[in-house]
Parts: sequence; C-alpha cells; structure tokens
Amino acid sequence: MLISFFVFFALFTAVGIISAFWRKETVDDYLLASREVPAWLVGLSFGATISSGATFIGFAGLAYHSGITAICATGGIMLGDILGWFIAGDKVRSVSEAKHIRTFPTLVGKLGGQDFHKITIITSLLTIVFMGTYCAAQLVAGAKVGQALFGWDFEYFVVIGALVLLAYCWAGGIRASIWTDALQAIIIFASLAILIVSGLQAVGGVGALWTQLAVIDPGLTNPLQFKLLPVLVGWFFFGVGILGQPQLMVRHMVARSAKDIKTARGIYITWRTIVLAMAVLSGLIARLLIPEADVFDPELSIPQLWQDLLPPVLVGLLIAGLFSATMSTADSLLLAASSSLTQHLVPKWRDSYFFARIGTILIITLIVGIALFAMKGVLALVIVAWGGLAASIGPLMVVHLLGGRPSQSTALVMLFTGLGVTVLWRYGLHLDKQLMELVPGMLSGFVVYVLSSAKNRFPKQANE
Repeated sequence: MLISFFVFFALFTAVGIISAFWRKETVDDYLLASREVPAWLVGLSFGATISSGATFIGFAGLAYHSGITAICATGGIMLGDILGWFIAGDKVRSVSEAKHIRTFPTLVGKLGGQDFHKITIITSLLTIVFMGTYCAAQLVAGAKVGQALFGWDFEYFVVIGALVLLAYCWAGGIRASIWTDALQAIIIFASLAILIVSGLQAVGGVGALWTQLAVIDPGLTNPLQFKLLPVLVGWFFFGVGILGQPQLMVRHMVARSAKDIKTARGIYITWRTIVLAMAVLSGLIARLLIPEADVFDPELSIPQLWQDLLPPVLVGLLIAGLFSATMSTADSLLLAASSSLTQHLVPKWRDSYFFARIGTILIITLIVGIALFAMKGVLALVIVAWGGLAASIGPLMVVHLLGGRPSQSTALVMLFTGLGVTVLWRYGLHLDKQLMELVPGMLSGFVVYVLSSAKNRFPKQANE
C-alpha cells in the first residue's frame, strides 16, 4: 500500500510540474494562465477546488455522525451553489478581461464600475488570513489520513504536503493548479464510486443501509426534525458564499471566453452533485461497518473503509488520490493568498514574475504554521474560513452583480458588519450550533445596503 501510494502520488504531482512547459514567464500567466483555459477544465477545476478535503473528510464525517443531517446539508449547499453561479453569470469573466483585472480583490474593488482602493486592500488582507486558514485545513486533512493509515507523525505529512504544493505552484502557477485539479476531479469521482460499490455490497444495498441505520439510531434517518431546517438554510448560504471565495471566482476569470462559463457551470454542477452524494453515502456506510467508538475519528470514515474493503494496492492509489485532492484545493488557496500579497500589499512586486513566486514561499510558510498549531476538525476549519469570506465579501459581490452600486463607505460598512456579526455569532454568542454563523453575517451585510439605499433615496425623511 505504501509503495503504491508514493508511486501514484508522484504521478499526480508530476502533472503539475509538467504544466510548466506550457507556461509563459509573465505575471498574467502565473496568476490567470493567460485566460486560455477551456470550459471543461474550468468546470472540473472548480469542482476539485471546492471539494477536496472537506468532501472526502468533512462530509463523510458529518454523515457518519448525524445521518440525514448530512443529506440535508448537501441539498442546501447545492441549491446555494447553483444560485451563486447564476448570479455571477459571465459577468466576472467579462469585467475581469475588460478592466485587465488579475486578482479577486481587484475585482471586488472595481466590479461596481468604480475603483474602491480601500475595498481592494481590505479584501486582500482577508484573503490572506482566511485563505491561509482554509489551505491549512487541507494540509490537516491529508495529514490526518496519513497519520491514520501509515502511523507517521502528523507534522511530517503537513510539511510534505506543503513542499509538494510549493513545487508545482512555483513551476506552473495557476496553470499547474488547474491541470492537477482536473486529474484530481477524475480521481475523486472514481475513488468514491469504487468505494460505494464495495460498501453497498457489504451492507446489502441502499434499502438495507437505511433500515439498519434506523435501528442504530432513529435520529439518523428521521426527516421530521426541526434541526434540519437551520442546517438547510445554513448550507444554502454556504453555497451562495462561493461568490466571496477568491480561489473559485478566479476560475471564472481564467476561462477562454464568457461563453465557456455556461458550459463549465453544467459540468461543475453535475460533478459536484454526484460527488457530494457519494461522500455522504460513504459516511453512512461507514456508520454500519465501523462501530462508533471514542477512539474513532468520523472524519476518517472514507480512508478506513478503503482499508477494510479493498486490496492494499488499490488503497494506495485511492489514498494518493485523496491526499492529492486536498492539494488541488490547497494550491488554489495558496495562489489566491500569495497574489493578494504581491499584487496589493507589496506594490513594488506587482509586475515581477520572480516576486510573484517569492510571495508563494512566504504564504506557504504562514500556512504550515496554522496547520501545525490549529489542529481542529477539517470541516470546522473550512466553515470558519469560508464563512469569514462569504459573510464579509459575499453580500458586496451579490449586490454588485445584481446591479447595485453602493458607495465605498457603504461597501466598507457592509464588509465589516458581515465579518463582525459572523465572529460575534460564533465566538461571542456561541450560537453556531443552532445556525451557521455566515447566515446572520451575510444577512447583516444586505441589511446595511438596504438601509443605506433607503437613506440615500429619501434623504429628507431620513434627516427628520
């Protein structure tokens, strides 16, 4: 198993490095692949980037622990995803090309037809902080799997993952990220499909699975639970939150043309729906085949099932695919954070291809530190990082994309209010168990815009 893991993992990594032969040594190519990416690559890259560690590790763990709650979460996130894609349409691609925009923070600052420099800088800072945390979650996901299956130190896998990331991001920039994403999307799909076939054979089919889950705990299969409503709402907002995610919006920006966005959307939605369904089903199967115990980490459901159901050589392939899949998200996060540093916070580096890559080294160092000292659950880290960006930047993006034109001062208040409410909800009021914190966070941003618009529309009444 160990030998096959390294052989296949080396193969996946080589794809990213080989992409360097097609690179152009320019900042635009390093950050946007010269806007030459075809629709099918955009769709698969979007899917692999958004899924990876949270899908393999987080959603399977959620299904193992809470059953139907995970199904409800999957439905919510897909509805939000689809809405987010339709709101974005081809506007992100069109505006980024027309205004020669290289990064997501610049897009946020210019999407409304004006150049809001303060918004760009603050978005850059938020990107570095939250993308760093999100990337660390991917390294934690890979390290947890390696530690469980091979018995190696957690820290060893974190460092190995970081070095691999640095190697192919340094070599090919976002082009390397997109190429490896496409391969990982295929591996993610195939590995989960293999697991589902073997798992359902072991438990006697879907009907038997559902019946036995109800025997273990009726709450795992009972659809009439009030807690499912806030789960659906929370994950719906999580899905819409794609509009606030730099690593995803840049996938729109690299597309070959605005027309390709529609094709990419169809590919992504189909892939994502099936993969999430298989990940949840894997967690449910694991609940039957792996007895619940204090020593078992539910987030390791999928790799544990592989080990129990499949031959070692195949397990090595699938574990390599899982570990590489976490990398397919992490590399995008790394590049999003490093581009924010070099394009906005250190202006002298903006047009330097060399310093664009130096920024990648600086950010990966930060990410390793977060991964080593914040060893929380993968899904929890993802929710915190995603929620922070979704609540702060998401409402502003939605307003801009739907034709709203807030002033820079209103945009700043929206941004800070959304972020502040999110932090207060989770760490001050501790209500995140009742309702995901990004819901009140995003809603508060929209409320700020509505109140500001009303004040500007009716100034006399507002002053009376």
